[in-house]
Amino acid sequence: MTGRLGRLSAEGAVVVSHAPERAHWLARIARATASLTLPVFLSVLTLMVAWELRATPLTSLDGVFAPSDAPELRPSAWLGVGHAIVPVLFLLSNLVNRRYGEDYAIAFVLASWAFAALTTLAIIYRIDPSLAAPPVVPTLRVAASFFGAMVIAQLLGVFVFDRTRGVDWWKAPLYSALTSAFVATFLFYPFAFAGDEWTWLNHMSIDAGVKAAMSFALLLPYLALRSIVRPLGGFGGF
Repeated sequence: MTGRLGRLSAEGAVVVSHAPERAHWLARIARATASLTLPVFLSVLTLMVAWELRATPLTSLDGVFAPSDAPELRPSAWLGVGHAIVPVLFLLSNLVNRRYGEDYAIAFVLASWAFAALTTLAIIYRIDPSLAAPPVVPTLRVAASFFGAMVIAQLLGVFVFDRTRGVDWWKAPLYSALTSAFVATFLFYPFAFAGDEWTWLNHMSIDAGVKAAMSFALLLPYLALRSIVRPLGGFGGF
């Protein structure tokens, strides 16, 4: 092969190599880190906003799910705006997957939750004395159930998105978000509240409905961002 290339060069032929040029591994890691910095920041910011708005009651469902003689079943007694904001995380996962593919989306999910976990621990244990003490601290069981359920749900959503992206632009983001919504809900509540009063079953079903509705609603920003967040080569245009 080497002799043939030398003979072609001597005859004035132009030799074109089709082997891809590989950047140094440090450069590849730096490039991947830079590309995920903004999505990870937006993910953690979404979690912070959801936490801050958790106590803002979502009253629009009270007349639908609660009979007038059972005020304890009104969703607004426990359902906050933060519950409806959490599915924005699924939108971010889908956009990263659309742009960079499955591997980057998995890295995004793991990096986001690792950073969120470190931030949560720093606030709870006041690693920096300047940090204000949190007014409400979830139990270890609830926190671990939420983090675990969300990580598993988003990773499954990444898997579904990558295997349903195709001609119909809406299928991959919708199927992925619905998968994440149902898996997160049906994992979190049993692990966090099984053994407590039965009302967690009511909460789980309502929360699943809210997250499913948000999965449909978030198709609108996904559609609006498709022209901005374009796939890299090899991932198709969906």
